[in-house]
Amino acid sequence: MKKLIYLSLLSLLAISACNNTSNNNNSENTDSVKKNNEKLGATFYKRLEGTIAGKPVVMHLQKVDDDYSGVYSYNEAWLNLSTDTLIGKDSVVLFENGFYDYYFDKDAKQKRISLKWNGQGFTGTWKNDKDNKTYPVSLIEKYPEGSYQFTAAVYQDSVKAMLNDEKSPAAQISFEYLSAKTDNDDGKWLDKQLKQIFDIKMVDVDRNLGFKKIADAYFKDYKNQIKDQQKNSPDRGFLQWMNYTNNTQQSIAYNDNNYVVVDFLADAYTGGAHGNYGSTMFCFDVKNKKQMVLSDIVKIDSNTLQKILEKNLRKDYNIKPNEQLSSVLFDNFIKPNKNFYFNANGLAFMYNPYEVASYAQGQIVVFIPYSDLKGYLVPAFVERMKIH
Repeated sequence: MKKLIYLSLLSLLAISACNNTSNNNNSENTDSVKKNNEKLGATFYKRLEGTIAGKPVVMHLQKVDDDYSGVYSYNEAWLNLSTDTLIGKDSVVLFENGFYDYYFDKDAKQKRISLKWNGQGFTGTWKNDKDNKTYPVSLIEKYPEGSYQFTAAVYQDSVKAMLNDEKSPAAQISFEYLSAKTDNDDGKWLDKQLKQIFDIKMVDVDRNLGFKKIADAYFKDYKNQIKDQQKNSPDRGFLQWMNYTNNTQQSIAYNDNNYVVVDFLADAYTGGAHGNYGSTMFCFDVKNKKQMVLSDIVKIDSNTLQKILEKNLRKDYNIKPNEQLSSVLFDNFIKPNKNFYFNANGLAFMYNPYEVASYAQGQIVVFIPYSDLKGYLVPAFVERMKIH
């Protein structure tokens, strides 16, 4: 069981600070819009620039088979995107979720973005069910200098507990991964980091071989558990809860100024009432070829940062001044962790289920705008990020 959980949550083991790996900067496409009227592929990563309701946005959108996911920021809020409805090969309706819309805001209404591919980007509408208003969306695929291009793909496999039983439970594993273009040193370095997130340590090893090795070990442990259950508890109906899953996904949260932020999401089910999941954020400084630590962004003592963090937790989760933080968290305080990330507007700390709050509350994400960190931001970071 321990080995299965280890394999299931590759990224949860190391809730490490932002590691930054980036796809190579394509000099021919530098600061330019993609000009070919290409068809929308079955799998892709796209960096999109444009407007939603007239306001500028940068969106990172990823698709593998029929599954869309993405993220963008709007008015300093980070918003997640997921598939609602597929409409043909070039159109999709996406759910838009804030990090605390439903658990903490009982009046939250579903927001949707409808997109249609036009060969260079997407056009469509944004709609809020709360007021039934719609606003225009216009996005173009673009990779300015300091951003990187990626491809997306998936490796998946499964094994039955009982080979000759059609109703047999099974173990399933999947790896949704990103590859960086490797036609220069930046791309090669970035692709190496992306492999290492999955614990594929040999740079020259094909990803599929690395994934197969991980999957084989996972299936071996699964079959050993089946044997143990058959031997020790044959009459306890163990097959009813032996449909195990182990899924991991890399996605882009930021891709500009020679920084790349990768969200590595792992979820697993190994029996019980529900599975578990969590994100490890990797922030890569591609220019300097290093995984970032918090002191690359801010120089601040822990007590001051904790006060700023708690202030923004109250703002983000609508905790009133007279309320205890324990109305949301396990405890009446929250401390910075190493699972941080950033975008153009600010710095955020990610807390996974059970880390500071119950499973039902999901991931707790505290966003700190750069304006709250003035005087503490590292000058070199401020300069590259063009923070005013």
